[in-house]
Amino acid sequence: MFLNLRSGVVSLPSLLLGVLALSASVFAVRWTQIRRRRLRLPPGPKPLPLVGNMFDMPTYEPWLAYRDWCNQYGDIVHLDLPFRPTLLIGSAKVAMDLLEKRSHIYSDRVPCRMDELMSWDFNFAFMPYGTDWRVHRRVFHQYFNQTTVNKYLDVQVQQTHLFLRRALETPGKLAQQTRLIFAGTILKIVYGRDVDDLDDEYVKNARMAMEGQAQAHVPGAHWVEYFPIMKRIPSWMPGAGFQRLADEYRPFVEAMVHKPFGEVRSAMLGGTAPSCISQTIISKALDIDRGIEQQSLHEDIGMRMLSITTYQNSASLDFIAAADTSTSAAQTFLIAMAMFPDVQRKAQAELDAVIGPKRLPHPDDLRKLVYIRAVFLETLRWKPVVPMGVPHRVIQDDEYNGYFIPKGTNIIPNAWAILHDPKEYPEPERFIPERFIKNGKINTEIRDPSTIAFGYGRRICPGRHLADTSLFLVMSSVLHAFNVVPALDEYGKPLGKDVKMTTGLVSLPIGIPCALQARSAEAETLVRETAHMAAV
Repeated sequence: MFLNLRSGVVSLPSLLLGVLALSASVFAVRWTQIRRRRLRLPPGPKPLPLVGNMFDMPTYEPWLAYRDWCNQYGDIVHLDLPFRPTLLIGSAKVAMDLLEKRSHIYSDRVPCRMDELMSWDFNFAFMPYGTDWRVHRRVFHQYFNQTTVNKYLDVQVQQTHLFLRRALETPGKLAQQTRLIFAGTILKIVYGRDVDDLDDEYVKNARMAMEGQAQAHVPGAHWVEYFPIMKRIPSWMPGAGFQRLADEYRPFVEAMVHKPFGEVRSAMLGGTAPSCISQTIISKALDIDRGIEQQSLHEDIGMRMLSITTYQNSASLDFIAAADTSTSAAQTFLIAMAMFPDVQRKAQAELDAVIGPKRLPHPDDLRKLVYIRAVFLETLRWKPVVPMGVPHRVIQDDEYNGYFIPKGTNIIPNAWAILHDPKEYPEPERFIPERFIKNGKINTEIRDPSTIAFGYGRRICPGRHLADTSLFLVMSSVLHAFNVVPALDEYGKPLGKDVKMTTGLVSLPIGIPCALQARSAEAETLVRETAHMAAV
């Protein structure tokens, strides 16, 4: 006789069914674990005893060596590094399968010891996947989502027009001017500060801080990443060059984070703060009427207590997220225009037809400028700003295509190799915007490079909407007003076309072998008039 369920006692069949279900679940988990242990790791270069592949790691243009390994071993390559197993991804399919479709387990970050030593660990782009990362990203998203960035269009247009005037008046400083336009844009938006010189303290601090981070993130360059105990070694000891590097750049990082934010706070208390993002977010953490700093603010979002430090970190990240990456893309664009004059002429013909000679391009024109959009996409593809992507980390054991991927594996998506895959982009070393156009429209059958260049899944770049608009304005405005020509050496001959890029997290051109020349007297007048209005 069975026990009655209504009496509050589980019946025997139900009990047996529950036991069987539990046993089946345990068996399935154990079988999966056993099966995965029997799976092979992905192939890769043969490791040495104890040190694995440490001495195989390239420190100059590593994306080329990574591509060669993927060509030799396959689209996924395993590297045996001390305390840090690493997986190289060499194709878009694998990147999408793992980092997009399985983003719930592939969105963690590998701790960077050099970031900690340089005081860069506030950067939520490199925070572990978890609560702190979510809170920081949520704050950032409030001010840089696709809708909100439209509020900054006037600043972006103004800074673009000022850049054109500077390029006209000081043509020999193109590298500095391209950096200044994006630094000026983001400093105005975030801190309300007007800058017209790279010697500005805020700009210098950010430039040096980013230079330090670029050196910190070169794979294989710092043994402290593999042996964290080395963090305790004093800087004066032999072999502690990483400590001396951190000591050199740490003051710039700390000044970049604290000084501009602190100045806006002081100005707010004095009633003189400019309208900017920092002013908005500080007002949420300060009681202005009483002049008393609140230690935390109860936010509706997530019902969390956000400290003022979170806002400060997010404000400084607003700056660094845009400055170097956009600078790299703009400089790459200029080099491409000088190297491929036919592309430049086609883009200018479109601008002449759509915009005309009486004004400069505006963000509202983007939908009509199909060829300019294709030039933008090809710029992202040709010389990726972050050629190795930002490494991910898997938070649990996984299996892919019959291979075992252990928990904690460092995942490096080789963006450069993916965007130079001749199967997807024929003649990848050539700059061919036409590859993205079909029947007068952007060809959606060709992979959009921004899906690779801006990252993957839950770790996609949150500042991409602002960057898109700024780069469109610079590219279209430069080509509408100027001809981009090769720079000449001391003998009057064009400089070489061999484009060298820096090695680091963000890769920038080494020098810009080109110059800008006004297309006409009317174009020169237009540049001066619009810049005058922008400066008023």
